[in-house]
Amino acid sequence: MTKYLTPGVVAGLLSAAAVGAGLAGKPALAAFLNDPSTAANLLSAAGAVGALVAGVLKGVRSA
Repeated sequence: MTKYLTPGVVAGLLSAAAVGAGLAGKPALAAFLNDPSTAANLLSAAGAVGALVAGVLKGVRSA
C-alpha cells in the first residue's frame, strides 16, 4: 500500500480536490486542501490507520 500512497500521490489528490472545491465555490476548503501540511497529516493518519488494521487482522487470525 505504501508503494502507491506516496507523498506525491497524496499531494496530487489533495490538489485535485482543492481545484474541485474552488470550482464549487468553497475557497476556504480549497486553501485547506492546498496546504502542504494537510498532505503530511493525511499521510500520517493513513499510516496510523493501516497499522491499526494490520494489528487487528493479526489478532483475528491468531484467535
